[in-house]
Amino acid sequence: MMLHVVTQNCPQDHSCPAVPVCPAGALSQQSVEAPAVDEGKCILCGKCVRVCPRGALILEEESVS
Repeated sequence: MMLHVVTQNCPQDHSCPAVPVCPAGALSQQSVEAPAVDEGKCILCGKCVRVCPRGALILEEESVS
């Protein structure tokens, strides 16, 4: 599993409400851009997914090439 940011769903015009709820500090945001995920810190708890009102954060299976 991995956390994926769907930038098309993120309005990118406000502070992301999911950043402060991440217990691992895996989300960061520059200005009002879409959040970035530090995969090394993400614990895949899903708290950010539940908080995002636009569905811009999703947990999904990693694709195998």
